[in-house]
Amino acid sequence: DYIVPSRVHPGKWYALPQSPQLYKQLLMVSGMDRYFQITRCFRDEDLRNDRQPEFTQIDLEMSFVKRDNVMQVVEELVRHIFKTVKGVDLPNPLPIMSYDESMRRFGVDAPDLRFGMELVDLESVVKGSQFAPIQSAYNNESFDDGLVKAFVVKGYGSKATRKVIDSYTDFVKDYG
Repeated sequence: DYIVPSRVHPGKWYALPQSPQLYKQLLMVSGMDRYFQITRCFRDEDLRNDRQPEFTQIDLEMSFVKRDNVMQVVEELVRHIFKTVKGVDLPNPLPIMSYDESMRRFGVDAPDLRFGMELVDLESVVKGSQFAPIQSAYNNESFDDGLVKAFVVKGYGSKATRKVIDSYTDFVKDYG
């Protein structure tokens, strides 16, 4: 074990056990080339809205495998957990989205697919527009090719007041 000072609690220390590494080495030497363990983890860092101070992770150890081997094992495990714990049957195979496709369709690398709010390319509609924000998107030297995209918020257009739309405009100005 290592004894580590806590950043969050000055004057306090905690033990950082290395036993999972020992188990891994023993299993690998014995010929068991893959296993997983469910591990309780604690963060010693400042709290943030998107992070919990403690969580449970699945630690997957595999030797001499390729990407597809890992994907298959993880998919089977996730399907089993959802079926056993929640009674939910997940599709087989699980849908896979590449980073490029995610960025093109949603503008983020981890999209929330529940709402179907995909980006729509407006280039054919706005090319040649004299509207200043659109011109600046196409003429921005920070980008190789300017893009103008939007997402449709179904059923909300008639409810959005000018004040609400202006607040969205102010919000996105920070992002170019």
